Amino acid sequence: MKIIFSLKTLITIFFIVFSNLTYSNDYKVNKILIEGEKRFSEALILKYLPIIKNDTVDDNFLNTVTKNLYQTGFFLDVKVEIQDNKIVIKVEEYPTINQVSFIGNDLLDNDQLVSIVNIKSRDTLNKQSIDNSIENIRTAYQKIGRYLAEINVKKNILSDDRVDLIFEIQEGSLLLVKNINFIGNKIFSDNDLKLAITTKEDAWYKIFASNKYIPSKLEYDKEKLYSFYKQRGYIDFKIILARADLLPDLSGFNINFIVEEGIRFKINKIEITSSLIKNKDDYILDNLLLKKDDYFDTRALDKSITDLTDHYSESSYGFVKVLPKLRKKDNLVDILFTINEGSKNYINKIFILGNSRTSDSIIRRELTFLEGDPFNNAKIKESINALKRLGFFQSVIYNIRKTDITNAVDVILNIEETNTGSVSFGVGYSSLDNTSVTFGLNEKNFLGEGRRARLEASLSEKKNTYNIGMTEPYFLDRPISLSSDIYNQETQNSKGDIKSDKFGISFGLGIREDLKSHSLSYNFLQSQTTTSSTSTAISETGEEGINIITSSIKYSIAKDTRDNYFNPTSGFRWNLTNTLAGLGGDSSFIKSEASYKVYYPLVYGEYIIGLKSSLGFVSSIDKKITSSNRFSLGGKTLRGFDNAGVGPRDKGNNQTVGGNNFYNMSAEIRSKKFMPDDTGFEWSLFVDAGSLWGTDYESNVQGYDDMEPRITSGLGLGINTPIGPLQAIWGFPIASQTYDVEESFQFSIGTSF
Repeated sequence: MKIIFSLKTLITIFFIVFSNLTYSNDYKVNKILIEGEKRFSEALILKYLPIIKNDTVDDNFLNTVTKNLYQTGFFLDVKVEIQDNKIVIKVEEYPTINQVSFIGNDLLDNDQLVSIVNIKSRDTLNKQSIDNSIENIRTAYQKIGRYLAEINVKKNILSDDRVDLIFEIQEGSLLLVKNINFIGNKIFSDNDLKLAITTKEDAWYKIFASNKYIPSKLEYDKEKLYSFYKQRGYIDFKIILARADLLPDLSGFNINFIVEEGIRFKINKIEITSSLIKNKDDYILDNLLLKKDDYFDTRALDKSITDLTDHYSESSYGFVKVLPKLRKKDNLVDILFTINEGSKNYINKIFILGNSRTSDSIIRRELTFLEGDPFNNAKIKESINALKRLGFFQSVIYNIRKTDITNAVDVILNIEETNTGSVSFGVGYSSLDNTSVTFGLNEKNFLGEGRRARLEASLSEKKNTYNIGMTEPYFLDRPISLSSDIYNQETQNSKGDIKSDKFGISFGLGIREDLKSHSLSYNFLQSQTTTSSTSTAISETGEEGINIITSSIKYSIAKDTRDNYFNPTSGFRWNLTNTLAGLGGDSSFIKSEASYKVYYPLVYGEYIIGLKSSLGFVSSIDKKITSSNRFSLGGKTLRGFDNAGVGPRDKGNNQTVGGNNFYNMSAEIRSKKFMPDDTGFEWSLFVDAGSLWGTDYESNVQGYDDMEPRITSGLGLGINTPIGPLQAIWGFPIASQTYDVEESFQFSIGTSF
């Protein structure tokens, strides 16, 4: 025992002595020398030295200096030592980057790669920046399905410690999803679940499908599966495993999901607990989408929460919280809504964010609430819809923020602007107009002040049209609009034997109140029709060889409650217009037009039903209605027929002569359902019906009294492309007359800016 004790004592003494020898080296210094610096000054390097006390440093000091200089990322090598009472710091600087270039890249251009890497000219070269840039490039290629992309960096050493960096890229083959497998699903088939997710299996016919393997989409597909099951009552659905496995031959990926479906739940009962309810409010319960004995659906739950929040927020309770609680027993679920009462709040400030182009005043004038008003959720939503109806914004989202002021909140409007102008240019050929050149310019938010500017031109062998116009919607900062247009049109029929010239100007005044608008305008139109001596036309236009001047006033009233200008999903718009001609000039008549559009969302907005109708008539006062003041029907208003393809026609040359009366109706359903999520395609199915008839010059006109409806049905496909919205429509007449002109396919595309 004494020997063991003695050994322990000796070892302890040894370590104490060794420690003192190792860590207690103190050096007396009187100078600091720096060697190897080129671009970085001595003053910069000295900033990274700890404070020297009493001209003495130790080994810890030297280690700290070394560590600090390495961490700057400026130096490839650092050595710190003591020589003859001097601290000698020897550094080897990293070179600077002269330029960065890329080779081997075809799918991503140089500008894209420059924005991806973290290295720029004149930066100091260091390994961490290179590694980060390589990883960023690899991630960018993974997003386009090039999962096996290889990136290497080559360095060309130049003079003056400069270096060129060259990223050598092998983009690799496109890795697609070969198979998607589901394990554990018994209720729904593999095909059902494959339709529910975004990623699709590779197949030759899946041109627009998302069949590239993109790692980030795996999480998104998991959320899609959760939504799929919970919308169908499977509250306890779980995903045990979701994994992508690279095939041994590196040809693609298999994606495997292991799921646990659980049981399907029905709603047993629904209760509301809240101090806001004085008596049992059966009306609220009866109008919720959730119903007893229905299968549970998360969409119905979310919509019910929104409806309850809106119901109580209309009473100026700014912070109503609706908290749902689910109680499950066997295959039944009880839903208890707890509604917490919030205090009445007032609006402190209104903040508008994201409007880089549209001025704040244009946005604020659409708001139905002001700073200092009681907070009212219904008014806020009404204002949001009003902003969307302008057509200036892609999205408008609001947030409520508490303030330090008692019972006061800030309203924050987040605006995402859209392209409010459109330009169209095209060169084409048709059997009616032959070669044509079209140009159009339409700006709904000119200079960001809400003004509307129009400049349109269409030039062809058969038709030349020009139009210039401007509308000021808020004259003197009041809801009063001023508008003016000047236009000219020269047309001839397909045979070239009848020509028509029109020139017109108009001035308008409008007033808007809430959702209604009134407008009054004056219109001046001069028209002339010339028939060649070789013409086969045998009917009268009422304008042959003479100038017809039409001087008229027009009054319109409209109401618009739609939730969106571009793509409405709910609400309606109706319009009534009456025109009186005879204030001088050669024409005297009364013309009336009415239109109505309404939209209904179905299946929680997955499908939109649109119903449209319009009608019009023109009656002479003491003179006959000439051709330039009649209606036409076809094209977009009656899909499946050519523009002006329906109605009375000349018996000699089968050209349209227009009609005094018309009606048309349309029913349409549209949806993005069943279309690949990442394509943006929207399909539609429609049925159109309408007719055009009546003329004051009945001689040699066929169909002048034919009120029989023309009926068409068809489908449409639309998508937003980089050069503008594209729409293709296939319309097929079901009921038509032999003299009507049909056009089964319509195609349009425009460019936005």
